[in-house]
Amino acid sequence: MTAAAPTLPMFSGEHPRSLDSALRVSLPKDWRSLQIEEFYLISGSAESYIKAMPRQDYESKVAEILNDPKLPREVKNSHMRDLGSQCQKVFLDSAGRITVPADLCKEIGIGADEPNMVFVGAITGFEIWRPDTFKDWKRRRALPKAKGKAHLDVKKFLGV
Repeated sequence: MTAAAPTLPMFSGEHPRSLDSALRVSLPKDWRSLQIEEFYLISGSAESYIKAMPRQDYESKVAEILNDPKLPREVKNSHMRDLGSQCQKVFLDSAGRITVPADLCKEIGIGADEPNMVFVGAITGFEIWRPDTFKDWKRRRALPKAKGKAHLDVKKFLGV
């Protein structure tokens, strides 16, 4: 008998949201029902968004670095320093909100004067985007890749 695969949190959908004046934002109700209270936030490297990882996913990334036998200790230390210094821990409050750190808001162009955002489900975590930036990403994603191949069409992949 094989062991069952671990149950993953399932962050799905696109959810328009707005920051309040204290840079707090409510998670969608179905995401709050996952009962995950701690997230690690980091800005995207290739795109302008904030990645939100539940603690379990963050710990998995840390373990991946620590357990890689090919990485010399100095490289592991450097990776751990980068990860630790760039991720910011936030907690879900009793009202189902997280506070998005001001420096991360600034990196993607949201804040008290530009409060609109969209939460994008990424299965094991979620992303925070400016609506116009996400719309532009989706438009570019619909274009063929440089070698003429199309990006994965998830609906075709799922057979729907």
